[in-house]
Amino acid sequence: MNVQKRWVAYCSGNTRDATEDDWNNFVLKIFLTWRQQQLDLDTKAPQQAGKALTEYANVYYSFTKFIEEADTYQELIQLELKRHKP
Repeated sequence: MNVQKRWVAYCSGNTRDATEDDWNNFVLKIFLTWRQQQLDLDTKAPQQAGKALTEYANVYYSFTKFIEEADTYQELIQLELKRHKP
């Protein structure tokens, strides 16, 4: 599902009433999903949840990396301009 459809679903179809907090939480959810997908594909990532995995994720899959590398982030940028439209 593309980002715009995910946003509409996240807002239960009512994007006009979405708050800044709604948007920020949505972006965070998208980021965390991307990060988990990257970690699942990374054979060098620690396999056990805990401090080592968190530190690894913070280095290799930070929000900055998401901004620089993820196609999904580019979709978010485009959507942000029209996020309140139905």
